[in-house]
Amino acid sequence: MMFFNNLKRVFFPVFSVLIFLSLFLISSCNDKPSDLAINLLPDTVKIETISSDDTLIILGKTVYTPHYPIFNNGSIFIGKYGDIIAASLINFAYLPDTLGNLKENQIESVTLNLYPERYTYGDSLNGYFGFDIYKVVRRWTPDSTNYDSLFVSPANYFSSEKILSWEGKIQLKDTLDNISIDLPANLIIDWLKTEMAYDSVSKTMKPKRIPNWGIAFVPKNNSNVIHRFAASAPSQTKSSTIIIKYKNDDKDTLNSLNLTSGVDVTFLKTSIPDTNEVVIQNGLNYWTRFDFDLSMIPKLAGIHKAQFELTLDESRSLKGNVALDTTIELAYFENNKQSVFFDYTGFRQPNSNQYIFPSITSIVQHKNKGSGIFSLVLLPYTINNQSRELERLIFYGIDNPDISKRPKLKIIYSLNPAYLEPYK
Repeated sequence: MMFFNNLKRVFFPVFSVLIFLSLFLISSCNDKPSDLAINLLPDTVKIETISSDDTLIILGKTVYTPHYPIFNNGSIFIGKYGDIIAASLINFAYLPDTLGNLKENQIESVTLNLYPERYTYGDSLNGYFGFDIYKVVRRWTPDSTNYDSLFVSPANYFSSEKILSWEGKIQLKDTLDNISIDLPANLIIDWLKTEMAYDSVSKTMKPKRIPNWGIAFVPKNNSNVIHRFAASAPSQTKSSTIIIKYKNDDKDTLNSLNLTSGVDVTFLKTSIPDTNEVVIQNGLNYWTRFDFDLSMIPKLAGIHKAQFELTLDESRSLKGNVALDTTIELAYFENNKQSVFFDYTGFRQPNSNQYIFPSITSIVQHKNKGSGIFSLVLLPYTINNQSRELERLIFYGIDNPDISKRPKLKIIYSLNPAYLEPYK
């Protein structure tokens, strides 16, 4: 009995304290949350969605050609197919300034080697392929020269007469044969000529090679295939070469001089694509700019997801002997369009003509801090597509009668009732 009396004396005070604390906590839970905490409660968040299907957020689009020459990117194109014409210029490097006195009769042979690659655009099975070679007689640059300026009439970049012509069929085997062409010796003599010039280092007059501007490859009018050839690039192991066999004045020993392409550029010409649609094209580099207005989303909203979708019109798209690109790019340019600030990758969905950019959320978040108005540029993916292929992808435009095929932007965002419109 005494044991139970002692237990009561110990247990009762402890039990009383527990009851008091419980009542205090229950009472506290009925207090109104602080202004800070109320914004963290899950049931106060308002989820919103917006889509270009029912809201004008894609204001327009523009198909344009950026200045992006195919210059020292590891390949050149020569040929003609449909309305696309590809002409290339090559300027060869490593010409010495010690053979200025070489005579034409000392040159045994001059061999140009071109290295075709497996890519073609046009009739690769039965197509006719041929080109003329001209000496380039004036300075050209990838920045200041284009196809139209190159082929003005009368021509002012080329010599009046072609050096020679080549025609034949390139067999697309696993290992392709190079094309070997014998060039005239007088062409090389002109390239090796020197003149005396003052050298500021030695403070003496020394022979200096007179600049030359290379040779041009112009497709014949009846060509109906475009071939790609290996060309100069920092990582390229093979490009066009010229091998010169010659003898010195006082020796019968045959010497060899190897020249490698140093500056390569392709100039392309084609008709303007249908600008009512969304167009990107490799090589010719047609890009499409989209203009967006998301100003109806309150500033500093919680942007959870932004997804962009396109639908390919495969029947109107054009391709060579490779499949149409399954990966494309969407970019946001800053600094006067000189650098990419945001960059996104879109993928063609399996067994579908739909291309999806699964998340362009970051640019929407960034622009939601300001006006909400911005532009994104759709372009081919990576340098390999932009400069080493000629495929044209045509997507349905923003005014297509079938709404399901139009470009679509979908955004999921949230608003807090305490901050529905933070800046209003």
